[in-house]
Amino acid sequence: MASGPNRVLAAVVGVVVLLAAIAGVVAARRTAPTLDPDTPQGVVQEYLKAVLAGDYPAAAGLLASSSGCTLSDVSSVTVSTSARIVLTDTVVDGDTAVVTVDVTEGADSGPFGDSGYTHTERIVVERDGGAWKIAGSPWLLYPCGSTKG
Repeated sequence: MASGPNRVLAAVVGVVVLLAAIAGVVAARRTAPTLDPDTPQGVVQEYLKAVLAGDYPAAAGLLASSSGCTLSDVSSVTVSTSARIVLTDTVVDGDTAVVTVDVTEGADSGPFGDSGYTHTERIVVERDGGAWKIAGSPWLLYPCGSTKG
Protein backbone atom coordinates (compact mmCIF):
# COMPACT_ATOMS: atom_id res chain seq x y z
CA MET A 1 0.00 0.00 0.00
CA ALA A 2 2.91 2.39 0.74
CA SER A 3 4.10 2.12 -2.85
CA GLY A 4 1.12 4.18 -4.16
CA PRO A 5 2.15 7.47 -2.49
CA ASN A 6 5.80 6.79 -3.41
CA ARG A 7 4.87 6.45 -7.09
CA VAL A 8 2.92 9.70 -6.99
CA LEU A 9 5.81 11.47 -5.30
CA ALA A 10 8.28 10.03 -7.83
CA ALA A 11 6.06 11.17 -10.72
CA VAL A 12 5.76 14.69 -9.28
CA VAL A 13 9.53 14.92 -8.75
CA GLY A 14 10.11 13.64 -12.29
CA VAL A 15 7.80 16.27 -13.76
CA VAL A 16 9.50 19.04 -11.75
CA VAL A 17 12.97 17.93 -12.92
CA LEU A 18 11.77 17.76 -16.53
CA LEU A 19 10.25 21.26 -16.33
CA ALA A 20 13.46 22.63 -14.79
CA ALA A 21 15.54 21.10 -17.60
CA ILE A 22 13.23 22.58 -20.24
CA ALA A 23 13.36 26.01 -18.56
CA GLY A 24 17.16 25.83 -18.50
CA VAL A 25 17.35 25.04 -22.22
CA VAL A 26 14.91 27.82 -23.10
CA ALA A 27 16.81 30.35 -20.96
CA ALA A 28 20.15 29.35 -22.48
CA ARG A 29 18.86 29.85 -26.03
CA ARG A 30 17.39 33.26 -25.33
CA THR A 31 18.95 36.09 -27.31
CA ALA A 32 20.15 39.18 -25.50
CA PRO A 33 18.23 42.39 -26.13
CA THR A 34 20.01 44.90 -28.33
CA LEU A 35 20.76 48.01 -26.31
CA ASP A 36 20.84 51.53 -27.74
CA PRO A 37 24.45 52.07 -28.94
CA ASP A 38 24.16 55.75 -27.96
CA THR A 39 24.07 54.78 -24.27
CA PRO A 40 26.95 53.67 -22.03
CA GLN A 41 25.58 50.14 -21.68
CA GLY A 42 24.94 49.95 -25.44
CA VAL A 43 28.57 50.89 -26.16
CA VAL A 44 29.77 48.19 -23.75
CA GLN A 45 27.52 45.66 -25.49
CA GLU A 46 28.81 46.67 -28.94
CA TYR A 47 32.41 46.50 -27.75
CA LEU A 48 31.96 43.04 -26.25
CA LYS A 49 30.15 41.76 -29.35
CA ALA A 50 33.00 43.03 -31.54
CA VAL A 51 35.69 41.45 -29.33
CA LEU A 52 33.84 38.12 -29.16
CA ALA A 53 33.40 38.15 -32.96
CA GLY A 54 37.10 38.94 -33.46
CA ASP A 55 36.24 42.28 -35.09
CA TYR A 56 39.06 44.16 -33.38
CA PRO A 57 38.96 47.26 -35.65
CA ALA A 58 35.29 47.78 -34.70
CA ALA A 59 36.14 47.25 -31.02
CA ALA A 60 39.05 49.71 -31.21
CA GLY A 61 36.72 52.27 -32.79
CA LEU A 62 34.67 52.23 -29.58
CA LEU A 63 37.61 53.25 -27.37
CA ALA A 64 37.94 56.73 -25.91
CA SER A 65 41.11 58.63 -26.76
CA SER A 66 41.86 58.74 -23.03
CA SER A 67 41.99 54.92 -22.83
CA GLY A 68 45.53 54.87 -24.18
CA CYS A 69 44.73 51.68 -26.10
CA THR A 70 45.34 50.86 -29.73
CA LEU A 71 44.06 48.25 -32.18
CA SER A 72 47.07 46.11 -31.27
CA ASP A 73 46.10 46.20 -27.59
CA VAL A 74 42.49 45.30 -28.32
CA SER A 75 43.46 42.39 -30.56
CA SER A 76 45.42 40.82 -27.71
CA VAL A 77 42.39 40.74 -25.38
CA THR A 78 41.06 37.24 -24.83
CA VAL A 79 37.47 36.62 -23.86
CA SER A 80 36.05 33.13 -24.14
CA THR A 81 33.50 32.92 -26.94
CA SER A 82 31.37 30.87 -24.57
CA ALA A 83 31.41 33.62 -21.92
CA ARG A 84 28.05 34.73 -20.63
CA ILE A 85 27.96 38.44 -19.82
CA VAL A 86 25.09 40.02 -17.91
CA LEU A 87 24.63 43.75 -17.39
CA THR A 88 23.98 44.36 -13.71
CA ASP A 89 24.20 48.13 -13.25
CA THR A 90 24.89 51.45 -14.98
CA VAL A 91 25.68 54.63 -13.09
CA VAL A 92 25.94 57.84 -15.12
CA ASP A 93 27.51 60.96 -13.64
CA GLY A 94 27.62 63.71 -16.26
CA ASP A 95 29.98 62.69 -19.06
CA THR A 96 31.27 59.58 -17.25
CA ALA A 97 29.53 56.30 -16.56
CA VAL A 98 30.39 53.01 -14.92
CA VAL A 99 28.80 49.91 -16.44
CA THR A 100 28.96 46.84 -14.21
CA VAL A 101 28.72 43.37 -15.74
CA ASP A 102 28.91 39.84 -14.38
CA VAL A 103 31.04 37.60 -16.58
CA THR A 104 30.73 33.81 -16.40
CA GLU A 105 33.50 31.91 -18.15
CA GLY A 106 34.23 28.22 -18.43
CA ALA A 107 30.65 27.02 -18.07
CA ASP A 108 29.81 23.63 -19.56
CA SER A 109 26.57 23.17 -21.42
CA GLY A 110 23.85 20.76 -20.49
CA PRO A 111 21.57 20.54 -17.49
CA PHE A 112 24.32 19.22 -15.19
CA GLY A 113 27.28 21.12 -16.64
CA ASP A 114 29.78 23.11 -14.59
CA SER A 115 28.47 26.56 -13.75
CA GLY A 116 31.88 28.11 -14.49
CA TYR A 117 33.62 30.99 -12.81
CA THR A 118 31.80 34.32 -12.41
CA HIS A 119 33.50 37.64 -11.82
CA THR A 120 32.15 41.19 -11.67
CA GLU A 121 33.75 43.84 -13.86
CA ARG A 122 33.39 47.60 -13.91
CA ILE A 123 33.82 49.32 -17.27
CA VAL A 124 34.33 53.08 -17.37
CA VAL A 125 32.63 54.83 -20.28
CA GLU A 126 32.97 58.53 -21.09
CA ARG A 127 31.80 61.02 -23.66
CA ASP A 128 34.49 61.49 -26.27
CA GLY A 129 33.70 63.74 -29.22
CA GLY A 130 30.01 63.67 -28.33
CA ALA A 131 29.73 59.86 -28.27
CA TRP A 132 30.02 57.35 -25.44
CA LYS A 133 33.33 55.43 -25.64
CA ILE A 134 35.08 52.82 -23.51
CA ALA A 135 37.64 54.62 -21.33
CA GLY A 136 38.90 51.89 -19.04
CA SER A 137 38.58 48.43 -17.60
CA PRO A 138 41.26 46.37 -15.88
CA TRP A 139 39.61 43.27 -17.39
CA LEU A 140 39.05 44.38 -20.98
CA LEU A 141 41.99 46.70 -21.48
CA TYR A 142 44.77 45.12 -19.41
CA PRO A 143 47.25 44.96 -22.35
CA CYS A 144 47.52 48.74 -22.46
CA GLY A 145 47.59 49.19 -18.72
CA SER A 146 44.18 50.82 -18.38
CA THR A 147 43.12 50.44 -14.78
CA LYS A 148 40.12 52.75 -14.81
CA GLY A 149 37.20 50.81 -13.49
